[in-house]
Amino acid sequence: MNRPWMPLYVGDYLGDTGHLTTAQHGAYLLLMMHYWRKGELPDDDRQLSKITKLPLKTWCEYRPTLQDFFHDGWKHKRIDAELAKMTRVSLKRAEAGQKGGIGSALARMKLEDASRCRHPPSRAIAARALTEASTNADHSHSHQSLLEVQGSPADSGKQRASKTAIAVSSELAAYVARRTS
Repeated sequence: MNRPWMPLYVGDYLGDTGHLTTAQHGAYLLLMMHYWRKGELPDDDRQLSKITKLPLKTWCEYRPTLQDFFHDGWKHKRIDAELAKMTRVSLKRAEAGQKGGIGSALARMKLEDASRCRHPPSRAIAARALTEASTNADHSHSHQSLLEVQGSPADSGKQRASKTAIAVSSELAAYVARRTS
């Protein structure tokens, strides 16, 4: 589990560690941070000296003093309690998020269902309009006449430059035919 931060109760810490040297404070804090991230400490002096960034000889001198903050080997009562609390809170938040997500999804589904009941789907409207247009269409004309470009009187009978032809649907042709007649 990713644990990017840990609680540190400064008053409690200082009250319990007033007798430590600066180097011992550093070693103890590094042990606590490792314990927080990994959930345990190894019972090996070489590894513990690496965690505390102390030479092995110095670590062996500090070990009895620092061991007093731990029980049953290298277990830390306060950190274990905080890890358990963090796990409980995380599980509660996950459950609440899941419940909220389910409620949100149900509300969204209800809105979609209500919307479908009020309005027919837009594709059905478009399909009906296209069917009516093609039924009423006059297909007796040639599409070529729609694509030809005729000169204007200002051109004095000269043909204007021809444009690239585009495809025209029968519905559009019928509409244009009705509007121009």
